[in-house]
Amino acid sequence: MKPIKKGDTILIVAPAGAVKKEDIQPAIDLITKLGWKYEIGKNTFNHYYFGYNYSGTVKERLEDLQWALDHPHAKAIWFARGGYGGVQLVDFLKLNKFKENPKWLIGYSDNTVFHQHFNRRGIPTLHATVCKSLPQGQSDETYTTLVDALENRKLEYEIESTSFNKPGKVEGILTGGNLSILYSLLGSRSLDHWEDKIIFMEDWYENYYHIDRMLIGLKRAGVLNKIKGLLVGAFTKMDSKDENKFYDEPFDQEAYKIIALRFQKYNIPMAFGFPGGHIFDTRALMMGGNIILDIQKDKVFLRNTI
Repeated sequence: MKPIKKGDTILIVAPAGAVKKEDIQPAIDLITKLGWKYEIGKNTFNHYYFGYNYSGTVKERLEDLQWALDHPHAKAIWFARGGYGGVQLVDFLKLNKFKENPKWLIGYSDNTVFHQHFNRRGIPTLHATVCKSLPQGQSDETYTTLVDALENRKLEYEIESTSFNKPGKVEGILTGGNLSILYSLLGSRSLDHWEDKIIFMEDWYENYYHIDRMLIGLKRAGVLNKIKGLLVGAFTKMDSKDENKFYDEPFDQEAYKIIALRFQKYNIPMAFGFPGGHIFDTRALMMGGNIILDIQKDKVFLRNTI
């Protein structure tokens, strides 16, 4: 992907949950401040209820996303929010014009559908904040790392080690995203090929038993035994608020115990506690890009090489 420069255009579309303009105004302000231009899909602020509050019908959301993919000169597509709905669109996407003028796809959570679908086809994407921030807001680093990625500066991170880590150094292509979405893509043409790749995962508002169920499902599908490294981000708002002392913590220790248990048989380096996911501080990661993950006793180093 070409680096974004002043005067370049970013497109905003909402392929999933309903969104209001005031929800994305901070993102618009950031785009303007950086000297970039923006265009918003014509159906972005529509509302359609069908068991869930969507930002339009399937036809309307698909029309906006296809418009963005086909755009002749824009440099990035920034998803307005997550929620649910991306999987309803992905099988209808046409990528011919997109491949002539590829763009960064930016988002996380439900947008994992698009990360996986495009990564499977050799197209890198950015796992980063959506336009709509979380209720508690987002850290400065949430946005500075996204801008670094868009301006083609290499992403480099240093984080504290945890007791769940398994030391080692590994280089490979990073893929993954929201665990619930990854699990839902099993058996489809959208799940990326995981063989010899480093997997990132995060999640929120899940029961502990369902974390275990999803990991066992991935294992039984023969997906996990192919990977060469694991990077675990935020697991927060797990299980019951009344019973979980880690409920409001970004890195739920009980969830980490389950994940560590399910991966203990694999002889791969593992790093827990990366600031990525549904938390205040969520750093950008290049999905489909090559990284070096160096897990040491006290520190973890991660950097993009491509």
